Amino acid sequence: MTIIRPAATILLGRDKEGELEVLLLRRNKALAFAGGLWVFPGGKIEPSEKEQANDDLAAAKLAAVRETKEEADLDIDTDSLIFYRHWTTPVVEPRRYATWFFFADANKGETEVTIDDSEIKEHLWINPQKALDRFANGGMAMLPPTFMSLQLIRKCKSVEAVLELMMTEEPIHILPVLKSEGTKLTVMYEGDAGYETGHFETKGARHRLSIDMQKGDFLFEYENCDLPPVNGGMHLD
Repeated sequence: MTIIRPAATILLGRDKEGELEVLLLRRNKALAFAGGLWVFPGGKIEPSEKEQANDDLAAAKLAAVRETKEEADLDIDTDSLIFYRHWTTPVVEPRRYATWFFFADANKGETEVTIDDSEIKEHLWINPQKALDRFANGGMAMLPPTFMSLQLIRKCKSVEAVLELMMTEEPIHILPVLKSEGTKLTVMYEGDAGYETGHFETKGARHRLSIDMQKGDFLFEYENCDLPPVNGGMHLD
């Protein structure tokens, strides 16, 4: 049985020259998990953090803050973290994580990033929509949870707008069902007609994302589904 490792990550936002920017880090291509992909700062929750905390959420906040310091040399206050998603890696993956996703306002602190040039090879503060555009043009590879987080906030013009959105959002726990064919990924989420059986051809409700990881082409389908969409209901138009 594959071990599911608890992890945490922070979607950091700042206001820069009249627009919202978020921090993305490019992982070393040599890494076993998400090598070469663009991610948010984060990593595994350590046993010591579980011992310090009163519950899993508090432990996740400690880990997210520590990892952001280690990977980007940024100091984030645990009290500022807003929990908005929890993603568990699909069953078919050889390495699985149960990851807490937080949002934090980086405006009040230092935003000058320093990376180790080992695990992290590059960093970028970028507008969410511009990051999605780069993805669509094949210039910024990322996993679906990162993509969906950017999609959630892509119409926000400022950190304040993101905070307002997060306050109205109910955190969602997500366990995707994945099908991979070459460079193409199809990911089903709870509420899709084929989710329970794993049959992607099942007719009915749609709650899924299709991505060509090489070309950057993507399609999010959400029709006749009774559960909230993982992207917050914003269409990929």
